[in-house]
Amino acid sequence: MDKLQRPQNVPSQTWHDYVGHHRVSITVGFIGNKPMEVFMKTDVSHEGAVCERAWIEALARSMSTGLRHGVPPEVYIEQLINITCVPEFRGNEDVALTIKSPADFLARVLTIVVGKDYIPPAYHKEHTK
Repeated sequence: MDKLQRPQNVPSQTWHDYVGHHRVSITVGFIGNKPMEVFMKTDVSHEGAVCERAWIEALARSMSTGLRHGVPPEVYIEQLINITCVPEFRGNEDVALTIKSPADFLARVLTIVVGKDYIPPAYHKEHTK
């Protein structure tokens, strides 16, 4: 497979949501209106979080590599959707758990960006300087 070369400037969009009690941000970069790179970040700060942040970064880098080598986003969606790491909250009805893990959140974002009604952000030439 040939690797798609990354231009200097890439239009992107960022999503933020909560996985359990931690905020996760996902930025998707587009080349030719297709998702071609992913960045993920979390505010997890407890002891041991260094490994959690590293796993999230590894997932994003691996996906970016695959996307640039032609792996369809739908393959990632199928593999990552509904992966669960957040236990059910008991006795806290106001906390809605729709996102089950950072991987599940990433699959849900990819589902949005490959949807027929999604319009990717535009490339703006004024940002090239």
